[in-house]
Amino acid sequence: MTVVGPVPTDKENSNRAAHQAGHARLYHYEKFDVRWLTTTLRDQKIYCSDPARLNDPWDCKPTYDPASVTNPKDIEDFILWLRSIPKERLQPQREAAFEDRLRTDTAYRNQIVEGFSTRNRSMIERRRIYCLTPNPYSTLLWSHYADNHRGICLEFHLGNDVFLNSWEMKYSSMYPSWPPHRMREFALDMLLTKSDEWAYEKEFRVIGSPDRPDGHPLKLDGDFLKLPPRSLVGILVGCKGDYTEVAKIVEEHAPSLPVKRIVQIPNHYRLTIAGEAEAVLA
Repeated sequence: MTVVGPVPTDKENSNRAAHQAGHARLYHYEKFDVRWLTTTLRDQKIYCSDPARLNDPWDCKPTYDPASVTNPKDIEDFILWLRSIPKERLQPQREAAFEDRLRTDTAYRNQIVEGFSTRNRSMIERRRIYCLTPNPYSTLLWSHYADNHRGICLEFHLGNDVFLNSWEMKYSSMYPSWPPHRMREFALDMLLTKSDEWAYEKEFRVIGSPDRPDGHPLKLDGDFLKLPPRSLVGILVGCKGDYTEVAKIVEEHAPSLPVKRIVQIPNHYRLTIAGEAEAVLA
């Protein structure tokens, strides 16, 4: 049996962009791969993840809650919403029979709700996401997403049309109750809600779509988003990474871009940027 939480209120449902959370910069951890970094620097574009392949099996795979269409009012709201969906028109008597069955046959109604879950997930899988965090010093993030500290961390400025659309994740101890007939109200939340076991990541997301109009900053080019000018402002190399090799690639394709080395602070379980350890300990 799935344990679900209540439908979020309007206040709880408000989505917050990174700049509204007080951040000016965000960071993206990744494995160091010569081809990936070269593509980012030379072609000025970033690779975005397929929602179907995320490491959290619940992430971006929302399931509508059949219990949200149980009482008579919710059932009528659900039927009213179904009427608004463009579809092949049934003959009046068949449409009336369909709606009456939704009112009286719980198993049939649940089947219809599950069908909308499947359809919704297929729509989400057309999108791509780019994951970011305000913390470039996370030991766990360097371990999990940057090849055990051998990878890199890309530093982005938020003053542009792509990263201004970085949305804060919500973390919950209970699975939300998503009503299918309120899908528009919670469309963004369904891409931005995870178990609170992931809260340490402090994640923000940019969500690209192939359905955006041409010229829109979040219009996908395959699996990529175009980087706005001067939005990438630095590269951090993990404490076990090959700083020389990364600096060589940057010098070839973006010579003005700063490359910084992450180091361990002596006698502390903390990371910092090389040259800043003394300031951290002061």
